[in-house]
This record gives sequence, structure tokens and C-alpha cells, in this order.
Amino acid sequence: MERYIAYLIKGAEYRTRQFMGGQVKDPASMQFGGIRGDIWEAKPTIYALAPALAVYFNENSCFYKNGELYDAVNLALDFVARTQREDGSFDYPSCNFKSAADTSFCFKRLIAAYRLLVKYGMDTDEKITVLKEKYLTVMHRALEAVLVGGFHTPNHRWGIAAALLQGANLFAEEEGFAAGLRNRAGQYLAEGIDADEDGEYAERSTGNYNAVVNNAMMAMYQETGEESFLGYVERNLAMMLNYVDPDDTIFTQNSTRQDQGKKEYADKYFYQYLYMCSRQEYPAFDAAAHKIIKDNMERGDLAPDCLHIIMNHDEMMGYHFKEYGFPQQYRKFFRHAGVLRVKKKEYAYTVLNGKSAFLYFKSKGTVLCVKIGESCCDIRNFIPDKIEELPDGCRLEAEAESWYYLPFEEKQDTSDWWKMDQSKRKKLISSRLKTTLNIHETENGLELSLKAEGLDRLPLRLEICIPAGVTLEHPAFALEAAPGEGMILKEGYLTIRDGLTEVEIGPGFGEHSFKGHYSGEEINQNGYTVYANGYTPLEKKFNLMVK
Repeated sequence: MERYIAYLIKGAEYRTRQFMGGQVKDPASMQFGGIRGDIWEAKPTIYALAPALAVYFNENSCFYKNGELYDAVNLALDFVARTQREDGSFDYPSCNFKSAADTSFCFKRLIAAYRLLVKYGMDTDEKITVLKEKYLTVMHRALEAVLVGGFHTPNHRWGIAAALLQGANLFAEEEGFAAGLRNRAGQYLAEGIDADEDGEYAERSTGNYNAVVNNAMMAMYQETGEESFLGYVERNLAMMLNYVDPDDTIFTQNSTRQDQGKKEYADKYFYQYLYMCSRQEYPAFDAAAHKIIKDNMERGDLAPDCLHIIMNHDEMMGYHFKEYGFPQQYRKFFRHAGVLRVKKKEYAYTVLNGKSAFLYFKSKGTVLCVKIGESCCDIRNFIPDKIEELPDGCRLEAEAESWYYLPFEEKQDTSDWWKMDQSKRKKLISSRLKTTLNIHETENGLELSLKAEGLDRLPLRLEICIPAGVTLEHPAFALEAAPGEGMILKEGYLTIRDGLTEVEIGPGFGEHSFKGHYSGEEINQNGYTVYANGYTPLEKKFNLMVK
């Protein structure tokens, strides 16, 4: 662990140099990292203070007991106090003002830094006493805002509840204040934690908010000793092992938040895996924590921002890894989320119920996304509403109705179309299109069995969305895939070459060249689309194969 602690120290030192380099020279507005453009914000400064104090107290850091760093921290705390609202809250200036949720996230970092002062600072050191008092003042005022404030999103509740419980113990001598904080936390917790038995939280945010909620659960366990909080963390971290793709990135396409579709590594989960396996033997978590930190270091990425957390837990500081790696293969059907995740030696794939982009096929770092275009009345894409797990894949189904409004049976009180209650109209259902897709695993990929029946003559499109910049090779041509463009694969197989990765798709079919409706169509502007087109009724097989 020593080499990884050294790596974390280097990362914290880098952040500290940024923090100190953010100093504004006007003494009246001295701060560090608190201005983004012309927006004043305390959060970046508060977040920077935690790694800064970690390296200040770490004897292996070049900032150990550094006087300039102490002065910077002292001045930064003055800035934080000036930026704090009169009610004790902090703003997130892009959208949230007087925000209890964002104040709770700030509190998380404030109390972590304060605990470094308590653990590593000398009680007789007047300089440390000054910092402690400033931290306590800011935190007390922050809790006053968190106590009466509200939230926007599911994860906000647990950040707030964690801050309230931490504050109740921190200010336990103020019995009335502490009791109020605990009571308010109880109101949030009475709603029940939004996690299913698979470990999935409501926002399904594998790239970000899972880790945020886990952090809050860990904090609430530490404040209450209630083991059930760690149960949520354990289940979520176990789930996350099934969300790591062959290139070690996290699958994020099912997220309901801003991390959807982003390329993310698991570095923000490192300290969480480490914390759990440092408490009790858990080989899979030990292996994951080791792989995350080792690979992060070997990629040359900035170390995870968690030195301040690890330094507050001796069992994490002294931990010795025994295992290494993520699971090489897995198959997991998440029933509540409607997600099938499968990882094999050469590829991984994900099937999503309720999404127009319902299949992602990944070999190394190359991702293919599969959709079906079926312009039927107000429907533009096949969006499965039923998913059934099969021994070697799954079955997706959906039905689209072709409908028309009928005249009102009773006279309306307005002739203004936009004021009419159109939901009161009866509809004529002229036809229905039932689409079924069976996805079966083969030796080196997937076979898609597509069947569309009911409504005839509908021009259906099987769409394979591929990354721009790859090379496409066919017996008749070769070309580079340009963003926003596409082609119809009328017959045979197409080879996709992306570095050392080769994926073959086909056989193609092309009965028409209809590209979709003129409005409401999803356009693959960043990638290249290969189409296989046919009229309904249709029954075809199509393969995605790693070569």
C-alpha cells in the first residue's frame, strides 16, 4: 500500500499547487479557486482544502508543515466564511442558490478536513486551534441551513441526512441543536433508501452518483454504527463489478443523470472498495481496489482525490492487497432495472429495456450500438417494453399502434385547437406492429433474430451505430466512417477495423432507402450508421462477431 499512498500524496500535492495557484492578489477578496469566470463559489475552495490539509499533515509530502500552505488554508477559510450565505448555506451558481444539498456536499469535505486537524494537529498548537475554530464556525452555520433546507434529486437526501448525523455528533454538547439535526435526518431516512436487492440506486448513475450515495451511507454507518447502511454499499459495489466493461471503463448508458454515455473509470470507487475490504475479508473488493489504483497509476492518470479519507482511517492506511483484477466473465440480469449485463473473454454486451438504444456490444474499447427504426404514427423507434432473460441471451418485445383521432362526440366549449383537451378524443386503432428481437450468444459474438409482424408495408430499419473514424471494409469497397453519415448494407458482411479490434457485422439486406420520418427522428450525428432495411412483415437474422 505504501507505493499507492505515495501516489495519492502526489495527486493531493498537484491539487494543492492548483489551490495555491488560484490565489487572488486583492487582499480584500483573497480566495483560492473560488471564482469560475465571474461566478463566486465556495465549493471548489472547500473541496481543495481537504487534500491540502492531508499533505500538510503527511510527513512524506513536500508540503509537510509548510508555512505558506498554512497561510493559504487560513486565508481560504476566511473566503469560505465570506462566501457563505447569511442563512449558512452555499450556492452552486450554475443553478442552485441557498442550496441545502450543495451545502451538505460542502459539509462532507469540511468535516473530513476538520477531522485531519483533530487527528494530526497538536492541541497546544495555536495555529491549528485557529483553523479548528474557523472550521467549526463555518460548519455550524452550514448545518443551520441544511436543517431547514430541501433537495432536488434522490441522492441529495442522503448527502443531507449524512451531514445532519455528522453534525449531531460533532455538536453533541448543544443538546437541542443536535436533537434537531437527528430528528431532521430521521425524516429523510423515514422515506427509505432507494435501492433494490441488486444494489441499484434510483438514479442508476454508475459513473457518478452511485459513489456519492455510497459515501453518504458509509458516513451514516460511521455516525450511528448501524450496519444496514453498509449493506447498501456492499450490494452496490458488488453490482458495480458487473458494470465494468472489457476495457475497464464503466458502462454508463443506463444512467438517468449527466454521466450517461460518458467514459468513466472506477477511480471514484477506489476508497469505497478499500474501506469495505479493510473492515473484513472480501477478496473481490480487495482485487477491485487494487486494480483500480494500480491501473490508474500505470495509465498516468491523476490519483483519486481520497487521501484525506484514507488518512482518517488507520485500517485503510495500513492495508495490504492480496488480489488483483475485475471479474473476467459475468452474466447478471438486473430485473428491476431491466438490464442484462454479460461479459465474456472477447466481448461484452448490455441490453436495456425501455430504451431506443437497446443493445451495446463492446470489444476492447470499440462500442457498437443497435437500434431499430420503425416510423409508425407517433413512434420513431422500437423501444422494448418487455425483456425476458434466456439461457444464452434475452428476448425483447414491443407493440406499436397506428392510430388516428376521431371527432369529439360532444360539442366542445372552444374551437381553439390548443385549448381543446385532446385526451378526451376517442382514437381509431387501424393496425398494430409487433416487433420481437431474440438476442443469442454465439462462439464469438451475437446473433440477432428480428421479427416484425402485424402491420405490413412498413419500412423498418435495423441500425448499427458505430464510432466515427473507424475503417469499414467490404469485398466491394473500403472507407473511413465519417460522423453523421451512413450507408445501407444491402448484402454480405462488413468488417469494422478499429486499431487492433475487428468486428464483422451482417448479412445485410436493403429493400428500401427510407431514412426515417422528417420530425422527431434520433440522428446519430457523432457516429456512423450502417442500415439493414426491409419491409414488414419481416424475419431476418443479423450477426455481430469479433474476428
